[in-house]
Amino acid sequence: MKYRLEPIVDLLTGDVIGQELLAGETCCPSWSESEWQDWYAFLAQKIPLLLPDMHGLLFLNLHGHQLLDWHISGSVRSLRDHASRIVIEWTEQRFRDEQLVDVLAKLNFLKGLGFRLAIDDIGAGTGVDGLGRAGAVKANFCKIDGPYFQAIRDKGPDYLRGLCQHLSHGGAQVIVEWVETDADYRLALAAGAHLGQGYFWTRAGCEPHAKKNHSASAAVEQGEI
Repeated sequence: MKYRLEPIVDLLTGDVIGQELLAGETCCPSWSESEWQDWYAFLAQKIPLLLPDMHGLLFLNLHGHQLLDWHISGSVRSLRDHASRIVIEWTEQRFRDEQLVDVLAKLNFLKGLGFRLAIDDIGAGTGVDGLGRAGAVKANFCKIDGPYFQAIRDKGPDYLRGLCQHLSHGGAQVIVEWVETDADYRLALAAGAHLGQGYFWTRAGCEPHAKKNHSASAAVEQGEI
């Protein structure tokens, strides 16, 4: 099965703290329920082989109904020996779903096994879903939706700073998706986000540039830029 890894980077240091494992070679495939079950069964075999050669954490997407699928949850549970290095990304779904309580119970069970938790897609759609999920369970990471970040990129860091402060209030680290340019990078940092993800780091030769900007990063954080 085809997959890709996308780095998640510390905005201050440029260090890669983990990778998000994404289905498909270039974009997320439109799979049936059984195909998604096969995907997570594949990951149950593949992830233990990936982790020894990988630095940091591995972020893995699951939406609520997948968490309740016994085939998929079984595949995830089989990775319990590697749980300390795996972050379950709870992706967008209808927040007022009648199965929300069951989803929260499953997430807390996985946290009990040692998996970390990220809330994905915060700001997507009306924004209620992601914020609702962030308020429903304590997470290690909160991810600001890429299209939302791009839509508000011209509003300046103050517009985003309140959201970053709110999300990090409970101790979560804030990740900004779709960081594509140096201006995006500086905006995310100035707004108080901790981590970034996107084309700024995945394009050829960009990671050294991110590290080279460490002194500029500190200046942005201190409000000098």
